[in-house]
Parts: sequence; C-alpha cells; structure tokens
Amino acid sequence: MSEEIDDLASWVTVGISTKDRWPDLEATLRRLVAAGFGRLLLQVIDDGSRTPCPFALDFWPGPFNLQRFDRPAGLVVRRNQLAKNARTKYLLSLDDDSYPAEGSLARAVAFAEGQPDLLCLGFTVYNPARNAYESPATGPDPYPVRAFIGCGHLMNLPHFLGLGGYREEIIHQGEEPELAARGWTRGWRCFHFPGLTIHHTASSQGRNWARMDYYGSRNAFWWNAWFVPAPLLPWQQARTFAGRVLLFLRLRRPALAKGILDGLLLARRYRRFRHPFTAGQFQLWRRLPPH
Repeated sequence: MSEEIDDLASWVTVGISTKDRWPDLEATLRRLVAAGFGRLLLQVIDDGSRTPCPFALDFWPGPFNLQRFDRPAGLVVRRNQLAKNARTKYLLSLDDDSYPAEGSLARAVAFAEGQPDLLCLGFTVYNPARNAYESPATGPDPYPVRAFIGCGHLMNLPHFLGLGGYREEIIHQGEEPELAARGWTRGWRCFHFPGLTIHHTASSQGRNWARMDYYGSRNAFWWNAWFVPAPLLPWQQARTFAGRVLLFLRLRRPALAKGILDGLLLARRYRRFRHPFTAGQFQLWRRLPPH
C-alpha cells in the first residue's frame, strides 16, 4: 500500500485516542508504518493514562503529535478534539487496536471526493481475535449505509464539524448512528467502502459490560426520541423497550434495566436535540444496511 499513499499527506490525518493501552498502541502504530501510512500526520490523544507513553515515537517517519491529558474525558470528547486539531479534509479515525490491513486508502479518498454529500466512509472490519467480521461487505462496490463503525472510518471533517461533532452527552455507545442521523437530516450520507479492510484486534476480555449495557440501552431510546417521526415514535419506543427487556431477562445484568429506565425518563432533558426525520427520510433510512 505504501506506493499508493505518497500524495495523501495533504488529504488525510490519522487520529487515535488511547488510555492505559500502550502495548496495543505501539503494535498498531508499527503496523501502520509497515503498511506505508507513516508519511501521514499522526495525532494521538492520551485520555488520562496512569503512566506516560513508555516508548518513543521516533519510528513514525512522518509528523506526529502526542497530546496527553491528566484527566480522562472519554472517547467521544477526544474524537471531537482529534477532528478539531486536524488540518486535512479527512480524518482516518482508528482505535488503538485497529489498523488498515489490506486495500487502498488512496482509492477510498478518491471515492469520497466523488461524493459531495458524503459524511463518513466506513470500511470492512474484521476481528482476527474472534475470527469474525464486525462489519462485513455485502458486495464489491461501495454502497450507502445508515452509519459506520467507530474503530475504523474516514470522516469528512468539514461536514463533521458543520454538525458540531459528536454529541458529548451520549458519553459512550451510539455516537456514530446519532451523528449519521443528524447528517441524514441535512442530506449527507455514509457509505461502506469494501476496498479497504480494517483489522480490529479487540477481544471481549476486559470489557466493561455494565458500562456498555447501560449506555447502549439508554442511548437507543434517546436516538428514537431525537429522530423518529412523531406518529411512529410510540411504536418504535415500544419495540426498543421489548427488545431490551428480553435482553435483560436473558442476561440478568442490572445495568440493562437502569439504562432502560434512564433512556425513557431522561430523554426530556435533551428535547432541544429532537430533529426528526420526515416520514420519507425514515423509510429510506430503515432500508439501508446498518454499516
């Protein structure tokens, strides 16, 4: 891939947020260098790690910036900062354990440049730790989707910043479909680009299931409250409620129940965020693949 990205430094910045995962970050950066991405500007934010970065970044051939914060603010906040710090049109946003493994970033940028209404370009995501696709491609050509996977995507920064970035009130779980929905109301679309595959090496070990259960449930109700057309909102909330209750009954994890309650009871705090789809927009949205 290295010969394809010689002229991409003026187009793309690589952005990664990390916290207390220095071995994962170093392995990811070395894989990026081996694939030829080291010529791009690298922006890394340390979101309050307990120890400073233990390795030197001098193996990165191009320019880099490591910004360290003493106090954690969360991934959503840091991704907004990465976007604001970038000076290129596109941000290749990666997790500290994800990296492009095959395909062409140059072709991805060329495709993005041909879509003036593009908000974000998502990629095929494969998890070698689980031997499973997290976001498989449904065909060889790019196609529109509802949203994108956070661990690897190409963000159109003028559109992203025009939307105000991610809603920081979301905190965790669901910031991508919320952003994509706001873009959809403005006529901006997300696409899946099968010509680039991201490897996401995350395993389920060490995951904070209570955090994921709570915010995943809560934010699903909030998404409905903010975007579903009024005539369909009671039905959509009822469907979400039934699905989450069944999940709680199967797993018996208390955070799921708390997320359901707060999702229904606290959505009023953010009524100013309600910008529902038209009926036509909602029908078109529902027909799209999720990512």
